Amino acid sequence: MTEKRSDYRKKQNQRKPKNFFQKMKAAFDDSDIDQEDVDVNPDFQRDPSERRPLDGNGIEDINQNIENIKNINATSEDKRLRLKKRLNSAILIVFVLIILVLLALFHL
Repeated sequence: MTEKRSDYRKKQNQRKPKNFFQKMKAAFDDSDIDQEDVDVNPDFQRDPSERRPLDGNGIEDINQNIENIKNINATSEDKRLRLKKRLNSAILIVFVLIILVLLALFHL
């Protein structure tokens, strides 16, 4: 059965040192590490059979990750070039429209 929050708080407050010297002693004391029992739900425990084996020490995974990074960089390069072309065309269109407005103002 899992413990209640109030029980957990009481246990934590009992462990807390009261003054500076007790805090220093508790910081270097390892005796309470093994005394703590944790109630773990068996549904959340991992079976050793669930672990996947590393075939070839994971080299294939590393190579695949490197290829994915290269593909991401390539796509970002394509996006950058496409955006640059759009920006240049937008600047050209604005420049032509300014010239047309100036011509219309001075000749009409």
